[in-house]
Amino acid sequence: MAESPYTRFSLLARIVEISNSNIQVENRLKHICDFLSRETRTDCVCIYRRDVRGEDLAPWVSSCLEIEECALMDFVVRPGEGVSGKAARKRAPVFFPDVKTNPPTFAIPRELRDFTSILSVPVMDDVYLYGVMNFSCLAPASYEEEDLALLESVATEVAGTIRNSRLYNDARKRVSELITLNEIGRAISSTFEVKGTLGHVAKTTLRLLSGEGCTVRLAGEGRGVLKVVVDEGYSRSGFRRELRSVGKELALRIHGDKRPLLINGPEDSPLHPSLAALGVTSFLGVPIVSQGISLGTISYYSTSPRLRFDMEGVHLIQTVCSQLANVIENASILRKAQRLAQENQVKVQRISTLYDVARALMSTVKMERLLPIMLYALISPGGLNFSRAILFLTTEDGDELCARMAMGPRDRKEARRIGRLPRGLLGDGATGAAGEEIRTLLWSDVGNLRIPMSDASCLVAKAVKEKRAVRTESGCGAPKGGDDAPPRGRFCGGHPPSFAAVPLVFKGEARGAVYVDNFFQERPISEEEIQLLTMFASNACLAMENASLYESLLGALDTVRTTQDRLVQSEKLMALGEMAAKIAHEIKNPLTAIGGFARRIASPKPGRGAPPVERYARIILREVERLERIVNETLYFSRGMAPSFRAVNLNTEIREVLLMFREEFEEARISLMIDLSADLPVIFADPDQLRQVVWNLVSNAVQAMGGSGILTVATHLADPSEGIGVVLEVSDSGGGIAHDVVQNIFNPFFTTKAKGTGLGLAIVHAIVEKHGGAIHLDNREGVGVAFSIFLPLVPKEGGAGERILEQLRKGGMNEIGNKTHPG
Repeated sequence: MAESPYTRFSLLARIVEISNSNIQVENRLKHICDFLSRETRTDCVCIYRRDVRGEDLAPWVSSCLEIEECALMDFVVRPGEGVSGKAARKRAPVFFPDVKTNPPTFAIPRELRDFTSILSVPVMDDVYLYGVMNFSCLAPASYEEEDLALLESVATEVAGTIRNSRLYNDARKRVSELITLNEIGRAISSTFEVKGTLGHVAKTTLRLLSGEGCTVRLAGEGRGVLKVVVDEGYSRSGFRRELRSVGKELALRIHGDKRPLLINGPEDSPLHPSLAALGVTSFLGVPIVSQGISLGTISYYSTSPRLRFDMEGVHLIQTVCSQLANVIENASILRKAQRLAQENQVKVQRISTLYDVARALMSTVKMERLLPIMLYALISPGGLNFSRAILFLTTEDGDELCARMAMGPRDRKEARRIGRLPRGLLGDGATGAAGEEIRTLLWSDVGNLRIPMSDASCLVAKAVKEKRAVRTESGCGAPKGGDDAPPRGRFCGGHPPSFAAVPLVFKGEARGAVYVDNFFQERPISEEEIQLLTMFASNACLAMENASLYESLLGALDTVRTTQDRLVQSEKLMALGEMAAKIAHEIKNPLTAIGGFARRIASPKPGRGAPPVERYARIILREVERLERIVNETLYFSRGMAPSFRAVNLNTEIREVLLMFREEFEEARISLMIDLSADLPVIFADPDQLRQVVWNLVSNAVQAMGGSGILTVATHLADPSEGIGVVLEVSDSGGGIAHDVVQNIFNPFFTTKAKGTGLGLAIVHAIVEKHGGAIHLDNREGVGVAFSIFLPLVPKEGGAGERILEQLRKGGMNEIGNKTHPG
């Protein structure tokens, strides 16, 4: 490298100074190239820029050309080609001392030109290659290690300049995009005028993208045809408007795929040659999509070889299009809303009328009240406002239509009176004065009006057979009649030529028809009135079906009640017979024993000495006690006596009951295991009923164990998950209960023993429930049975708390069961 008056340090400092100036980056790089060319005695210093979207290198700035001239150089250097391509691929300086005698492989003539020596230094930082710097000399040149180190430092500084410039430009671009989006958002939110908004958006985004032209197309009502609504730009000579054939084809593809289309080369689309023929170098098209439906497309064109649309532009326009979709949808919704508002104004009166009619129809489920309301709804000013109405119902064989009821004025004077009735009369139902007013309009002579279903000329029959409404202005084809009321016998011919008939259809079956006319109003029946009449017929048919079902249900209910009374009486007799049989069986055995031993005492047999009166008396006493127990159990179960709550110590009651069984335990060789918790709190319960519970459980256990076994009685505090209370457990080793009958043990009169009423466990269950407790059974078949009874501290039965406090006050005890003392 030739000597320079600048030291290496001062040269690098000057490069840094130029890099940090605030002029455009191309101008800074031009100053750097000129400065290096002058100070290093190099004939040409040229910077090649790497393509942002690829690896190719293109001339950017040169010391031997002006910036504009350099921009016109249209050749590129691919990696590995020429001197600069090799430096770009190696990411290291490449020097060719004599390119004329020893040129690089894949040489680029426009890079070599007339130069002899070329040094190419990569312009890069730690992560990215921005391009290369070529130092080209006409005469042979050489470079020392220090020279290469200096030029690499210069290239690194140039890389920083390019990087900072890109960051600055990106920041400016982002700010511009945000400003544009803000402007578009304000424009969109300020109007529902679609075309003006689209023009503003096209103009703003075209300026932001630096494109040459923009075209917006919107889909028609059928969503299949795209129509151009906005053309913006197209001011360059030779590109005054979009080529519609190519633009339409591209737009249809974007519209159908609902995806953006970016074309920068032949590999992107087969239509690139057509675009290139127009001078278009880059194309961007984005669909305007709302809720998965394409509403249109927006297309951008660039003819500058330096400008290529990229994915950032795609994302920006997609954001804009999402807002445009909202505008288009909102405008469409507004148009629909305005149209619907006009239609709704017409329908409001219909809906109000139908509501009043439906409310009147649902005001009763009795057929004799429903039918007058239904017909009055057809002729009243507050209803459908026809002149006359007749209800026809099909006969059971379906061969005829029979007039069930008719209503309407008989002359014009009565018609004027009906026209003056208040509209609210319809909503009053059919009771009181309103009902009387409605009933005065009924025709009394309609029972003989019949229409054969085989009559092909009758339009009323036709409406029923075809299950569709019929409207005519020329009658049925029968002779015309002008009487106020239909003549006797034949219906057709007795009505005016203008009338309508609507079938009453329920679950696909025609049940009859409603006939209406405007005989006294002399106005035609419109299609809208037919629609109202059809909806009315649907409601009326449902109301009639409800009334019919109601009448059927009343009959069925009477039948059920009668049957229920018989069943209850039968079940009472069966229960009474079963109970009588059980009690008679249980009483018979002790009575037999009592009678036998009493006769022995009264009439001792000669020669056998004096009878053992005392032993006989004890047997008689035991059997009497058994009879008393049977009677008491039966009385308790039948009367269901309410408990008398007071403070009770459960352990004390258990000990008293067990004491009564002491002799029986000894005789039956039963071992008693007692585990009564000393920390058991006082509970509020009926002590007599508690003793009954314990007695029944222990008695059942003794009978189940027979000759020997182990009886366990225990108490403890209840688990918090069960509630606040205590638990009584009684278990035995009597072999358990068969699994096929265990579910019946709490049923009255059920027992597995040879003797007994079967009321013991039923009484236990009833007492526990009245105390607000719960009983659980652990049946271990072949081992034994364990009963677990939970008793709350305070019974949960409704009103129990008040009764306890009242009993405590009468008994002189406080709420925790302690005696109170005066003073």
